Order: sequence, then structure tokens, then C-alpha cells
Amino acid sequence: MGLDRWMGEQLLTNLISALVYVLPAYVANGAPVVLVRAVERPRPLDMGRNFIDGRRILGDGKTFEGLFGGLLSGTAIGLVVSLLLPGTFRSPLEPVTLSSGAMLGDILGSFAKRRIGISQGGPLPVVDQTGFLAVALLLAWTIFGPKEWSDAFTLLLLFLVTALLHLGTNAGAYLLGLKERWY
Repeated sequence: MGLDRWMGEQLLTNLISALVYVLPAYVANGAPVVLVRAVERPRPLDMGRNFIDGRRILGDGKTFEGLFGGLLSGTAIGLVVSLLLPGTFRSPLEPVTLSSGAMLGDILGSFAKRRIGISQGGPLPVVDQTGFLAVALLLAWTIFGPKEWSDAFTLLLLFLVTALLHLGTNAGAYLLGLKERWY
């Protein structure tokens, strides 16, 4: 087998490993959109309070129900992956950490958007699509260390695929009436 083919196969293997590894973060990030629909009156994390700049801290889009639903959903899928693909995670707490990081990244993105005057649901490109993943990886790798597949090119592809998946799933959620905007 030629070096080019081996490198292509290794890249594909790395990307698939990376996508499986971050599945808890993906699920944690996406689940609240669906789960909060089942709640009659979701409770905002910021409890309707404003920050010192007079703007909402997070807005109505970040709720306790979404936070806990995302954490539980992401963790559950991580445990399923652990059973089906042993060795994907180095600890049973790694999917919890990835899910927590994804939720924290999404919350930090909302906080930043409110600070710069972007209203709830308004776009902040790149942050909206990949912020959750960056914080999930940062948190998990601070605790557990980077994974063996985490070279620069694989990470670049992972973030690109994530951005495209995020846009696609948001468009789908919009078409299903789960979101008010396609992005």
C-alpha cells in the first residue's frame, strides 16, 4: 500500500474516531432544542436577570430544563458508545465531561452574544457552530489529555464537519418547526 493511500485511510480513521468521541457533545448541544418543547414553561438559567450592562445575562433560550436534558442525553449516548465501542473513552466520566463542556460552551456563546448586543436567536458565525465543541474538547482534554487522533489536520476536519452538521441540523430543526431560524 502506498504512503498516500495509508495517510488517507489513517485520516479517515482519525476523523471517524473523533466524530464518535465527540458524539456526547453533539447530543448534549442538540437535545435541548427538542426536549424543551415538551416543557410548558421552561425556566431560564438567568432567571430573567440582567447583567451590569443592562442586557439579559443569557436570555430565555438557555433553560434549566435544556441544561439538564442536554447533560443527561449527552451522557447517556456516551455510555451507549462505551458499551458498543469499548476504549472510546478513558473513563466513564469522559462523556459527562464532554457533555458538560458542550453545555458550558453554548452558555458562554449566549453570554458573549448578549454582551455584544446580539439578541436571542441572532447569529454569531463560528461561535454558534463550533463554540460548544471547542469548550467540550478543552474541558475533556484538560482532565483526560488529548486523544491519539488529535493532530492538527484531524481537528481542522472535525471542526469543519461540525460546522456543516450544525448548519444542517439547525435547518432541519427549522423545517420541523423546532427552531424559529434556519441557522
